[in-house]
Amino acid sequence: MKKSMFLALAAILLLISVSFVLKVQANSLIKNETVNSVNSESKHNERRILEGKTIVIDAGHGGKDVGATGGTGIHEKDLTLQTALKIQREMAKRTGANVVLTREKDEFLTLAERVEIAKIHSADLFVSIHYDAFTSNDAAGITTYYNKTEDRQFAKIMHERLIKQNMDAKDRGVVQGDFHVLRENASPSLLLELGYMSNKEDEQRIQTQAFQNKTAAAVTEGIITYLTDPFQVGGQ
Repeated sequence: MKKSMFLALAAILLLISVSFVLKVQANSLIKNETVNSVNSESKHNERRILEGKTIVIDAGHGGKDVGATGGTGIHEKDLTLQTALKIQREMAKRTGANVVLTREKDEFLTLAERVEIAKIHSADLFVSIHYDAFTSNDAAGITTYYNKTEDRQFAKIMHERLIKQNMDAKDRGVVQGDFHVLRENASPSLLLELGYMSNKEDEQRIQTQAFQNKTAAAVTEGIITYLTDPFQVGGQ
């Protein structure tokens, strides 16, 4: 009799233990599914952070206008297009913004036509991509240009993101410039000079995939920051 009662009690305790373990596992599974769902939703929202915004990326030069030519024979027009396409892909992957390129191939566009593209698309931002050159080969580095005073903050944010990428490039700072695509543009606009093709070290660097990828990431981050938290860098 006592043995039967003991076995019955043991069976009850075993059932209780199994039930408890199953309940803990179920709760853990629900918690993990909830966390995964939240993380998935968060990543989805992050990828759509600029949904509804239109960004125009302008690949400088093109067609008969080759721009600067480096010591290796590479033309600025080819590098600017490569960079613009990289930025477009990075923006599409991370922001959900409508990214418009002023050109997607080797073609000539006037400065006025580039500005008109921003106007037609009611661009929220306009970023023109360039590579510099100088008569001597000692000039080097990255410069961020703006024209209108109200675009200076955008320039500061963008420049900081570029320099933070640690691309081993000289920091030439943020400069006010009288460029047609900035001066005549109704959209907030910048012109980026991302390196000197007349400088041997810069020319080698700007042709690497590492530089191109970091530039695309920096420009994307600069655009996201300006449109979501415009006073993050140094106030006005």
